[in-house]
Amino acid sequence: MAQLLVNRGIYTVEHARDYLGCELESLHRPGLMRDMPKAVARILKAIRFRDKIMVYGDYDVDGVTATALLIRVFQRLGVDVKYHIPNRLTEGYGLRLDVLKQAASEGINLVITLDCGISSIEEALWAHDNGLDLIITDHHEPGAELPRAFAVVNPKRPDCKYPYKDLAGVGVALKLAQALLEEAGMGSLAWQEYLDLACLGTIADIVPLQGENRIIVKHGLTRLARTENAGLQALIAVSELVKEELGARQVGFGLAPRLNAAGRMKSPDPALKLLLSDNTAEAWELAAELNRLNQERQKIESEVFEEIKKMLDERPEMAEDRVLVLASPGWHVGVIGIVASRLVNIYTRPVLLIALQDGEGKGSARSVPGFNMHQALSHCQALLLSYGGHASAAGFSIEKGRIEDFRRELNLYAGETLHDEGTTALVELDGIISMEQVSEKLVNELDLLRPIGHHNPGPLLGCRQATVLKCRGVGRGAAHLKMLLQSQNSTFDGIGFNLGAYAEVLATAEEVDLAFVPGINEYNGRSSIQLEVKELGMPAVLDTVEAKQTGFLRRVGYVPTELFIPEFVLLKLRYALQHSEMHGRVNKITRAPLKLEDWRGLDDRPGALAGIASRGEPTVVLTSCGYRTIELAHFLQLAVPSLAGRVAFCHTSSQEAEKDRIVQCFRDGTISTIVTTPVTAGELAQHAVQTIIYDLPYEHEAFCCGVNTVRPGGSLYLLFSPDDLQENREALGNLAPDREFLASLYRILLREHNKGNLGNCTAEFITGRMRAAGHQWVHHDMVRVCLGILEELELLTVKGVGHEGRLELYPPPRRKRDLMEAKTYQYLHQLKDKALSWMEKLVDERLHSDMDDFPLK
Repeated sequence: MAQLLVNRGIYTVEHARDYLGCELESLHRPGLMRDMPKAVARILKAIRFRDKIMVYGDYDVDGVTATALLIRVFQRLGVDVKYHIPNRLTEGYGLRLDVLKQAASEGINLVITLDCGISSIEEALWAHDNGLDLIITDHHEPGAELPRAFAVVNPKRPDCKYPYKDLAGVGVALKLAQALLEEAGMGSLAWQEYLDLACLGTIADIVPLQGENRIIVKHGLTRLARTENAGLQALIAVSELVKEELGARQVGFGLAPRLNAAGRMKSPDPALKLLLSDNTAEAWELAAELNRLNQERQKIESEVFEEIKKMLDERPEMAEDRVLVLASPGWHVGVIGIVASRLVNIYTRPVLLIALQDGEGKGSARSVPGFNMHQALSHCQALLLSYGGHASAAGFSIEKGRIEDFRRELNLYAGETLHDEGTTALVELDGIISMEQVSEKLVNELDLLRPIGHHNPGPLLGCRQATVLKCRGVGRGAAHLKMLLQSQNSTFDGIGFNLGAYAEVLATAEEVDLAFVPGINEYNGRSSIQLEVKELGMPAVLDTVEAKQTGFLRRVGYVPTELFIPEFVLLKLRYALQHSEMHGRVNKITRAPLKLEDWRGLDDRPGALAGIASRGEPTVVLTSCGYRTIELAHFLQLAVPSLAGRVAFCHTSSQEAEKDRIVQCFRDGTISTIVTTPVTAGELAQHAVQTIIYDLPYEHEAFCCGVNTVRPGGSLYLLFSPDDLQENREALGNLAPDREFLASLYRILLREHNKGNLGNCTAEFITGRMRAAGHQWVHHDMVRVCLGILEELELLTVKGVGHEGRLELYPPPRRKRDLMEAKTYQYLHQLKDKALSWMEKLVDERLHSDMDDFPLK
């Protein structure tokens, strides 16, 4: 599972917790989005003064669901609004000036766009100059100039600090709905009723199924399965989908194409009416119409696809272009985007298709990883009438006479930016396993990755040298491959969809490499594991690439428990064992001017860390425990390629020679970022241009160690969170044992005493027994300290010195011991209370760049 998470860009424990938890509570507050409070205030004012409102959407599923969502929110607030969605075939994409003028003539005071408007500079200026308030909500890439609207709500605008940038248009609409409903007094949960629509639009728009999009889709699928929306119920039924089995694939390939068919073939109105309908009979009628339009769309799409294939066969030189640019007057503008996607899968290169009419072409573009289509069109904008979109998909218009120049210029641009690996079809595996590792437990673990989709692919595993026991073609035209596969002592059924051609060439007992997904096959009330084979290598030719460790980061094998225990706790335990305190420690802040960046409580800590470190300046990252240094150092090297070979970590348990080497390399500039714990940071005085205190420090001295690493004029970033306080509080349980822990330890000693084995018990042996009893993170130093506490309470004695000491129990006491009679127990609890008090102050206090004003001692 760890490898699967890393493959999906999940590098830290924090990210993994959020990814696997995928909870609604992890969503960011909508008010963080630039202009959101301003937009909400204007809408509420419009409602209060009964202003006329228009909602202006877009004709694709993202725009239609966003429009339906906001209209339903207004209905909930008792407001009747007018709406307009442009016709793809006659009006085209985006905010239209004639519609705004018509709205103003009808007395409309406020227009709210959904999934469009970010490029509407001229239209927004007209609205501004003519007293029509315009609120733009969009998620497309902004240009160099933002529209002069009353409010522009788009997480991608450069000055928007909203942490998640990849929301769909309906996702932005959902955020607006959340903020609006809460401000209108409808409660903090009312917005969740619209997750079904948000889920549908998010999947259909093929935005990355990561972060907030994944949360919206996961919870939206659950709500979609039990939706009370009559239109959605009818759409699910005509799509012949089973509610209980709804997943991202079923929505993307079942529901979305039928909604899209309305805008592609006719008008988006039937799709919007369906989503707004509360009448079952009407909903069924509309759903049936969409189903018919989808069938018509499929027929036309196939005709266009075959025509393009013939065109490329007749002009093979065009098929050699890095970017395919094709045009025809016979193509239906509503289907060329879908056909372009199919061609990308076949030719593994960007495809732009242009439908010509009356000397002008409307184009649809689809791209491959590594080629930003929006940037490519920006490069060629002098040849275009208009354009807009994303890195992977875009739309544009062009004069017929400029198409050849456009094709030439775009391919020249691709020659400079599109590398060969971007146009090579590869099967990327998450990992190679043996068939003996395939089990129901593995299948259940893989299910944790759901919902899967764009940028969150389903798991794909590899198996080397599996033996084909049987194989045959099945299905219509024997298009699919049914197999019985064996590897070592494991045998599984396999099914390869659209791999039927292999049946003619696979020999019985032949060895093959497999790319597959394990799953559970239900048939006649019985369930069994089945491998869905995605690709075959025959003979077995699977190529493996060993992951390389770069620079100072070595592969970490066995990880001792002490790496998970905060340095503060480990050191205090060791001082308690030695009956001493740390000498020569830093106990005050060196006076040096610095810039304080107070980012406490930031939602995306790892992302912020990567952003700061990516500047390449000498950077110290201060963490609380050894394992955290390893985790964050590897995260930075993976997340920030420019830091490859220039990141290192060290901690309390590092070898002294290795620690000294890393410190020296940081001082001389060989490495730019060092992730470490407070004690080592104390050796880096004024060597960092920027220091990041990532975890909440346990004491004033640890904080000072971080502050003092900053050069005069440098920056100190506080990235720790109030949530750290609870984690630190729990970790302090390893420093100051409670009565329950000591009682558990004493019971283990009694059992060993009764077995006559007490004299042979070492601290390490007892530590193992304590972990087996449920105390997972107990450390042998803590066990030694607790044995000392029990000795101070006259419950046992340790005869001998150090590791040679033998335990002997005294007879059970007649009275219950007061734990405060033990000086070590008293001392550790005083340390714990002092640490908690200091951390609570650090989390809550307002801090100033003048270090003398810090109320931290």
